[in-house]
Order: sequence, then structure tokens, then C-alpha cells
Amino acid sequence: MYTVSVTAKKILQRFPRIKRRAAQLLSLMPLSARLGRNFWTWYAFYEESECWSQEQMAAYQISTLQHLLTELKGSSPYYRDLLLGVDPASIDSVQRFQQFVPTQTQTDFSSQFERIVAQNLDRRVEHSSTSGTTGKAMQFYHPYRDGEREWASVCHQWKRVGYIPGQSRRVEFRGLLSKGSLVEEFPHRNMIRCSILHLGHEHIRVYAEVIRRNKINFIHGYPSAVALLADGIKTSGINFPQPEAILLASEMVLDWQQQRIRAAFPEARIFAHYGCAQRTVIAGWCEYRQEYHVLPLYGLTEVDPETGELIATNLHNTVNGFVRFRMGDAALEWSAEPCPDCGRPYLLRIKELAGRLEDYLYAPERGWIPSAIMTFPLKSLRAVGEIQFVQKEQDEIVIRYILKSQSQEAEAAAELQIAVEKFQEMFGREMNLSLQRVDSFERGATGKWKWIVSELDRWNYLRERRE
Repeated sequence: MYTVSVTAKKILQRFPRIKRRAAQLLSLMPLSARLGRNFWTWYAFYEESECWSQEQMAAYQISTLQHLLTELKGSSPYYRDLLLGVDPASIDSVQRFQQFVPTQTQTDFSSQFERIVAQNLDRRVEHSSTSGTTGKAMQFYHPYRDGEREWASVCHQWKRVGYIPGQSRRVEFRGLLSKGSLVEEFPHRNMIRCSILHLGHEHIRVYAEVIRRNKINFIHGYPSAVALLADGIKTSGINFPQPEAILLASEMVLDWQQQRIRAAFPEARIFAHYGCAQRTVIAGWCEYRQEYHVLPLYGLTEVDPETGELIATNLHNTVNGFVRFRMGDAALEWSAEPCPDCGRPYLLRIKELAGRLEDYLYAPERGWIPSAIMTFPLKSLRAVGEIQFVQKEQDEIVIRYILKSQSQEAEAAAELQIAVEKFQEMFGREMNLSLQRVDSFERGATGKWKWIVSELDRWNYLRERRE
């Protein structure tokens, strides 16, 4: 059994070949110093371990899990009580793990956070949060410099379509820019970012020129944003630079989005990866087939056999443990057998993935629309305090809103009109959108409100798809 720690130093001590491989990679990368030693250690570790056997990978997971639970039991009041009378060393299989440790929901984590967080909390931690698309962001911590492990995990997967950290150059169509900016350049990251809120023909011409000037060879973005970019390229006839690959993230990839992206970028390879702010699970498409391969060194991933919901454990966070955390995302189809094409010991294989079940709206022309894209038309709202989408019929959505101040009614009306126009483009012309001003939303015991209220049975839809 392996004795594994989350630190780069201990990985190098335990796996000396990783140190040699990291040094080789370091010598090839002129910008490597900017990525950090921890990054290159993990990157080399991933490259080495993808050739392991299934038995080696399973042994690593269990050994790391035992170490994690031992650390949590010693530092967290919550896990001390949860594991009372349980020796972490006796948890020598996933089945025993499931027997002794119950699943954890986001509500469980948030309500018990003060008891979950380590009593000996290091001041040098990474503050993080979810996107807040469920009404209120979830706040938590990661170990110091854990972001380098995260970035190494992403780059390890992007390697399947030719991305080389420290050399490859990418443009991002994701996230927000400084107010009034169309493009922001990050030379220390070999990256530029273009505004996903400005994808008109005149903006796309600007992006094309900036991408040429910066010699960009990869496009990285939300599937929804890249699909809109592709639409603009096709309708305008702009000679847009062709990348080596399109790197999709942060949303589910829909078939119609892929079709539009391929129409504008016929020679580019398309690659998608799935991750989360809690860093419990990360998975990327195989280079030979469009299915997600879960990275076992990153976390331990289970699937609820009844619902398909992902249940995942961050194997490296001893600051505030995410243990058997219910992701709210579902696998429509999955396999516990290794991929016959790439041969990596990466399990699970998720053949089709659905996003958070409660965070989708349905459009007759588009199908299920994820919440991540719906937040962007709302970013510019200033006079609107809170907003809620209510869907009871497949072709009708009511947008309910609360004013920040009664004196801002005219300003809010103008802002909402622009937002509704953007939503109409997003949902298609068959969708009927209406506005409803209210004084308050119904809130739960924690003070939260659901910003998406759908009476459509998506759980049943997913079950039907799986059957």
C-alpha cells in the first residue's frame, strides 16, 4: 500500500521517477517557472500513473483515502464524531467506505461548516466558492497552492488533443472582463480572454485580429459561448483563425452546440472536461471517443445506483473535507470497465453526463439549457435586486424580479428589456417569455430562494434516457 501525502515534496520522495520526469519536462518549457514546482510534480505524476495497472490505481486511492480520513478525524470535530469508533486503516475498500461513511449534501456541508473545518486551520489556504447559481454561493477552503494541482489535472487531460503547458497559447471565452473591456491579455499565462457578452460581428472581427496577433492555437470556453461565437463566424463570413482544438468546460456539451462549433471550426478537435469548485471529481473526454474518463488520482467517484447522481470525495483536502459529497450532477450512462481504446486505468467512464438537475430550463428549440449560461445576461443588472425563473410549461417561462429600490423602476425596465432579448436568442423564438414584478420570493429555512423553479420532471426524463 502507498503512503501518500498531498504535498509535492512527499510525492517526489515516494516516487523518485516522478522527480526525473518533472525535471525533463521542466527543461522543455521556457515558461515553466511561472507554473510552479508543485504543478510540474503533479503533471509528471499524472503522466507516470496513467500507465499503472487497475490494481495499482485502486491501491493508491484506498491508501490516500485512509490518510485523508485519519487527518480529518484528527483535526475536524465533525469527522471526529462521524468516525467515532472507526479506524480509517480498516476502510480497505470502497464498499467498507460506503458502509461507514454516509453521503454529504451541500446543505449538510454548509450547515456544519464550522465543525467540518480543521481546528488547526493554516492561515495560508485558498478561499473558494461555487458560482452561486442556486441563489447563494457556497464558501469553503482548499489547501495552500492546491490550485497548481488543479491546473496540472486540467492540462494532463488537454494533452490528449495536443495542449502543451508552458508553450500552447489559448483564448478564453469564459468568465467576465473588466468593465468596458472586449479583450484582456495575460502574457504570463500564454492566454487572452474575450468578452462572452459581446459576440456581435464587429466584436468577432476584433477577436480574430487579436487571436492572430497573439498566435493563439487553442480556444477554451463555455460550450454556450463558443457556439454563439461559431454562429457569428458563419453568419458574418469572417475569416476567423482556426485553432488546433476547442477546449470546452463548465457546462454540459449539447449536440446542437457541437454541430455549430464544427461548422465554424471544421479542422479543430473538440475536447470537453468536467470539474467542480469543490475539486472532488474531474473527468475529460478520451481522445478516441466522446466519453468522460474520471481521473482517479484526483478524487474517488461513485454513482448513486438509483438516480445516477455523482458522489465524490476530494482525496487531498484536509482543510474542510468533502467526503462522499453529492454533486447534484447525474451520469446518464456509465461503465466501471476500462476504456478499450486508450487503455488508461481511469474509472469511472461516463458515457453521458447531465448537469445539476434543478438548474435547468427547457426550450423547445434547444432542449435543456444549463444555468451557467443563463447568468450572463443578468450580470449587467443594476436596478434589479433578485431574479427568479419559473417554468411550468415547456414553451413558457416567467421571469420574476424584485427591485432594489422603488425609485429604480424605469431603470430596471430598460435593463430587463435588454436581458429578455438575450434570453430570447438563447431559448429560441418558440419560447414565450414574460416579466413579473414581485415584492419577495418564498425562502427556505436558511433564507435561500430557488432562482430556478421548474415543474418539469427532469429526473423522470433522465431515468427514461438511461432506460
